[in-house]
Amino acid sequence: MGSRDPRWGAGRDRPPGWADSFLTGRSRADREADQDAMSRGMLVVGAFFGLVALGLNALFTVAGLRFGWWAVPVFVPVAGWLFASAVCNRVLRPVELDGLRWGQRLRVAGALVVVMWLVWPLWADPVAGAWRRAHGGLGPLGLRYPLGAILGASPLAMGMVVFLLLGLGMVLAPYIKGREPKYPAPPGGPEPLRSPLLAPRPPRPSSPPRPPGPRRWPNPSRWS
Repeated sequence: MGSRDPRWGAGRDRPPGWADSFLTGRSRADREADQDAMSRGMLVVGAFFGLVALGLNALFTVAGLRFGWWAVPVFVPVAGWLFASAVCNRVLRPVELDGLRWGQRLRVAGALVVVMWLVWPLWADPVAGAWRRAHGGLGPLGLRYPLGAILGASPLAMGMVVFLLLGLGMVLAPYIKGREPKYPAPPGGPEPLRSPLLAPRPPRPSSPPRPPGPRRWPNPSRWS
């Protein structure tokens, strides 16, 4: 056996740094507090999505349209758009929709709802049949969700439904201005750095016109 390097344990007597405390883990009380907060958050999110599902089921039932768990994929892009708008602190949509008044918004939304009422059965009927053939739903082994069968049942109609749902959300979303900073920069702050080649040159002061001087004739030729 070779001799051990004396430098191998040289750093073990130093006090623990921030990386060591992070790698060794948190205390048991902190972990329990994190688990409680995570469980509460999951309960709140689950209750919210449950209420949304019940509301959509009641709304589609009143409209005479089919609705089930197979309709979840068409609402995923809408949820992603809402999350992105919340992160950006503004409604992500075309600028032309921000200038619409509420009367115009309601008319456009009504037209989109009518088109949705006509297009939804073209997608819902094939998807419901694919869901039934794939035995989707709760079973002895848990929830069975045949996502491939849902996406491949009628992709063209599914794209139209997603487009209509996003358009309906963008039209009905209110106009929200971005929040201004709490402590704005002073008016006399430093100017941004500019390149000397790209910076505009200051205009030169205009000089007064020179008065006309005496007319000078060319010198005569020496060889004349």
